[in-house]
Amino acid sequence: MKAFRVVADSSCLIGLAQIKEFELLNELFLEVCIPQSVYDEVVVKGNGDTGSEETEAAIKNGWLKNKAVNDEMAVSALTPVLSKGESEVIVLCKESGFDYALIDERTARNMAELMGVNTMGVIGIINLASDRGYPIDKKKLVDQLIDLGFRISNTLYKRIFPE
Repeated sequence: MKAFRVVADSSCLIGLAQIKEFELLNELFLEVCIPQSVYDEVVVKGNGDTGSEETEAAIKNGWLKNKAVNDEMAVSALTPVLSKGESEVIVLCKESGFDYALIDERTARNMAELMGVNTMGVIGIINLASDRGYPIDKKKLVDQLIDLGFRISNTLYKRIFPE
């Protein structure tokens, strides 16, 4: 059953595409949006890279929406600390009343939480899929992310996979 309306940052789109689980976004969430700067980063600047085709296809299929941010002043206030994409994700999530900002970067997650925006990263998406009974190999996917360069602390890894 789908739940939650989310705004996704580029790291989640690219990470899920790299492990061939991009469709989890459509399968798990009621509504998935990205701001223009994330579209530009993944599809325009990242043309031909992992995640670009998946993102463009999802938009064409109608389940991923490119949505404009209204409060540019709030975005500008965050950009000295965060990337424009992360800033737009947080602001769009807050102003649209969405449930989660899908962000992996720790500083951005901390800033979002200070602003009252819930966050979830690629690991959280994998956990959600596993908890909902999707036929995935959680350990294999997390290990693939690590092999691809995703930074996952030993503490988090041990919490996900207790011995």
